[in-house]
Amino acid sequence: MKKYYYSIIKFPLFVSTSLFILALLFFISALLSYSRLGLSLQETVIYTILFILLVILVASWILNLIGTHSKITPRWMAKYAKWMLTFVYYNLAMFLSFITFRKKQTIQESFINFNNEIVLSQSKGIKHKNILLLVPHCLQSSECKVRVTTSIDNCESCGNCNIGDIKKMAEEFGVKAAVATGGSLARKIVDDNIPEVIVAVACHRDLTDGVRDAWRFPVYGVFNKRPKGPCFETTVSISNIEFAIRKFQ
Repeated sequence: MKKYYYSIIKFPLFVSTSLFILALLFFISALLSYSRLGLSLQETVIYTILFILLVILVASWILNLIGTHSKITPRWMAKYAKWMLTFVYYNLAMFLSFITFRKKQTIQESFINFNNEIVLSQSKGIKHKNILLLVPHCLQSSECKVRVTTSIDNCESCGNCNIGDIKKMAEEFGVKAAVATGGSLARKIVDDNIPEVIVAVACHRDLTDGVRDAWRFPVYGVFNKRPKGPCFETTVSISNIEFAIRKFQ
């Protein structure tokens, strides 16, 4: 649990640091310009616009931080906060991690965990009936001849991979489960089902891309494990998936 919360902290720490650096650069630049000969009308307009944008960035980030513990209302504001998180703050954190030589995967993991906290907080007190459980094809045994991408019900539950366990869990909780071979199929499955909540299983890169691509939907991410390398006979903690489904039901 301690390791999990330590992971969550990294993303907001990188975003907050990025915003602090931007604010510092803004005020240093404004003071230097003013100390020369004062600000011209054009410079005043530019710095005013930049200051407003900076205030919006900070205020929106505070809104996202609040969203990890309290439900954001009205709905349009929650959508706005999610858009900012997905397309602005994620890129800020990734840029800072790049110039500080941090591993990309570390920030991606923290981003997903931070997003999970927001999704859980925004879904608190709501019983969702249309939950989509989306898992990658690489969970299936490489020796299996059954085609589960057309329907997970085709799985014969032989026990050689996690697909059978996921099929059983989906039946037990009454959720729709689907297996995707990639981003295009995953998008089609989401568009066809229009779920209230998505519980997605994938590696760090695919999960991050998926959460950002489906930003309009609440997506709870569960990382898979890769004991034999990427995209080959991966595994996943069934208890982590069950935890998410129970939270949303």
